Amino acid sequence: MKSIRFAVVGCGLMGQRHADIICATPECELTAVFDVDASRAKKCAGDARVAESFEQILADDSVEGVVLAVPSYRHVEMGIEVAKAGKHVIIEKPISIDVASGEKLISTCKKHGVVCAVISQNRFADGNAALKSALDSGLLGKPVLARGSVKWFRHDEYYTMSDWRGRREGEGGGVLMNQATHTLDLMLWFFGYPEVISGMISTTRPVLETEDVAVAMFRFPHQILATFEATTSAFPGFDERVEVHGPVASCIVEKGKLTFWKHVKDVPEPAPPAFDRPTEGLDPKFVLFQRQYRNIVRAMRGEEPLVVTPEQALDVVRATQEIYQNTLP
Repeated sequence: MKSIRFAVVGCGLMGQRHADIICATPECELTAVFDVDASRAKKCAGDARVAESFEQILADDSVEGVVLAVPSYRHVEMGIEVAKAGKHVIIEKPISIDVASGEKLISTCKKHGVVCAVISQNRFADGNAALKSALDSGLLGKPVLARGSVKWFRHDEYYTMSDWRGRREGEGGGVLMNQATHTLDLMLWFFGYPEVISGMISTTRPVLETEDVAVAMFRFPHQILATFEATTSAFPGFDERVEVHGPVASCIVEKGKLTFWKHVKDVPEPAPPAFDRPTEGLDPKFVLFQRQYRNIVRAMRGEEPLVVTPEQALDVVRATQEIYQNTLP
């Protein structure tokens, strides 16, 4: 079947990763790249064309989808331009740095009949997908308590080398809006949107305007209580973790792998859905991204729905902002 032709805009670490995944996935083709740093774009391009401007990408009729691997504060403005050009929009998380602009992007994509896909590859990890299946099927019973944990470490240089990371105008927040977004997305995917949200945040490093430590409490539908903790100041850094507990079963997933399962009736641990085999020789760190790209391509073709809808991606931003708004003294 004919592959979907993509352009990558923003050729930093994530842009390079997207380019590599596109090139490694038979359903995809890398047609063009663009970055304000021409040398970085050339390095990322491989056999693809290096565009002279973002506008050139928009005017290129051969490009069907545009991947935006640009600073968070530019997601919406550039995404809207891509949609108006009649091209599908693929955005690195978060979809936006505020709810109102995210809603505008989503409505623009709908108006122009293009897919708006937000990268949230952790939903495609075997352990997370198996836990979702156990929750949806009732295998896990009725959960009563959950926990999400993101305890990473970022050196000061990670922030100081950038003119937007750790800045309110650049990211719209700190560890919650950036590093913890994937795990918060999982919590909402598993349990729905919280009925009650509160939290506490702290900025512990002079190089930051935004929080590097946060805790939150949620009451999800069906009286499921949950805690959430996130930091980029936990040396040396630990794997992200989700726990779900109830009177029927308990389940723990660490870094996308199911590490604990115990059922009152000794039911075997749940199995993930049957994902397509990765491209032979694909770097393991790209497998989840390729799974999501395959879903995105099929959604573009009208063959299956998006696993991560833009509305769900925006709910993560909404919940994050509610934590900020409902912080305890």
